[in-house]
Amino acid sequence: DTIYFGGGTPSILSVEEIKGILECVSRHYKVNPAAEITLEANPDTLNPEYLQGLRKLGINRLSIGIQSFFDDDLKYLSRRHDANHARQCIGWAKQAGFDNLTLDLIYGLPTATSEKWNQNLDLFFETGAQHLSAYALTVEPNTIMAKQIAAGKLQPVNEDDAVRDYEILCQRAKENGFLHYEISNFCKPGYHSRHNSSYWKGIPYLGCGAAAHSYDGESRQWNVADLELYIKGVEKKKLDFEKESLTLEMRYNEYVMTGLRTSEGFSLTHLQNNFGIRFLNYARKMAQPHILQGTLEIENDRIKLSHQGIFISDGIMSDLMIV
Repeated sequence: DTIYFGGGTPSILSVEEIKGILECVSRHYKVNPAAEITLEANPDTLNPEYLQGLRKLGINRLSIGIQSFFDDDLKYLSRRHDANHARQCIGWAKQAGFDNLTLDLIYGLPTATSEKWNQNLDLFFETGAQHLSAYALTVEPNTIMAKQIAAGKLQPVNEDDAVRDYEILCQRAKENGFLHYEISNFCKPGYHSRHNSSYWKGIPYLGCGAAAHSYDGESRQWNVADLELYIKGVEKKKLDFEKESLTLEMRYNEYVMTGLRTSEGFSLTHLQNNFGIRFLNYARKMAQPHILQGTLEIENDRIKLSHQGIFISDGIMSDLMIV
């Protein structure tokens, strides 16, 4: 039903290499003629000929990591493309026939005021892209960015700015007719990511490549992250991977966590039918204080985050989980 090239930068592959992968998939699996086939790309890897080649292969959804339409933001993020090239890529993609286009933006940047974030959103809506994935800037420990911030070479991240930008994002998306269907994802009606939605709904998937994860409904496995070891395993026809069997508690936790990330929330009927009355009662009990506070809402059969609850979603999810 869906094929997804990403994360990382799969657009460094040639059109011929991507063609070979798609042909291999078709030889071994039945591919839905209406399958959603997405490729993630960084602007610095794109040109008109390449995009036309991808479209001819059947890639029908393109995800471009724009991050910002401003050069000083991109410089802060150490991106290899500039704002002008980012805009060009979007035009080239539309000319190549991509009518399902998703762009990534990052908010909460120390280089960006609320006015500048609004301008970023103005430029996004002007592109006509059908989908937006927006993420708060997070600085992972021991990364180059973390070391530069510690050394005073880069401005630190301010959480209050990120909250401000997220509020602006939600409001602007609504005004422009975009559905806020997952915490970080917004789309025009009918353009939600079918592939990512399958993760949130617990649908089994197969992951190929170094560090790729797979899920069959009862267990999860992940390939070795080291590229050389992965290649050696492929050559020996003995993949190096780890696997964990998921207990009922683990599957309950994942269902609640992924459900609450979406605008639909999670179903109480599904909880009872798939996990039993004990889990249903636990979820109801742990959700009740948040419902009274207005950070969770119960509607018909479903429990979901309120707009207020989105800002403290990690804590709410944690409360509903079984440790």
